Amino acid sequence: MTLLSRHFVTLPLAIAALVLTGCGSEPDPAANDAASFAARIKQNDETPAPQGTVAPRLAEPIPGAAPGPYAPGTLTDPASATCGANLMGPFIGKLADDATRAEIVAALGRSDNLRFVAFGTPGYINPDPTNPRLSLMLDRQNIIRDARCG
Repeated sequence: MTLLSRHFVTLPLAIAALVLTGCGSEPDPAANDAASFAARIKQNDETPAPQGTVAPRLAEPIPGAAPGPYAPGTLTDPASATCGANLMGPFIGKLADDATRAEIVAALGRSDNLRFVAFGTPGYINPDPTNPRLSLMLDRQNIIRDARCG
C-alpha cells in the first residue's frame, strides 16, 4: 500500500470518529431553559428591562377636518374650509349627476369657484388650502373621488 492510498483510507476513518464523538454527547437541558438563556444574553447588559408597555396616544382630530388620513389641501385639511372641501365628505363616492351637483351648490351656498375635474383632464391639479376654488375630482364613471382646494 502506498503512502497516498493509506491517507485515503485513514482520513475518512478519522472524520467518522470525530462525527461519532459529537453524537454521543447530550446538551445540558438546564442550560436551555428561559432563565439561563436570559442570564446569558444579559451578561454584558447593564440596562434594566422595561417593566411594561405604554399604549400610544392618538392625536385628537383637528376641528373642521373631514374624517380620514390627512392630506394637505384636501377635505381632511382643516384649512380647506376656505373653499368648502371639508363639507364635501357626504358627496365622496356619489355620482356627479345634476341632482348631486345641485346638492353640492346648496351645501356650499355658492356656485362660483367650483369646478368638476373629469378623469383624464390634462394638467396637474395642485391642492392649495388657501385657494377659494373648490375642485371635485371625478373618476372614469363620473363618481366624485376627492375634493380639493385650488
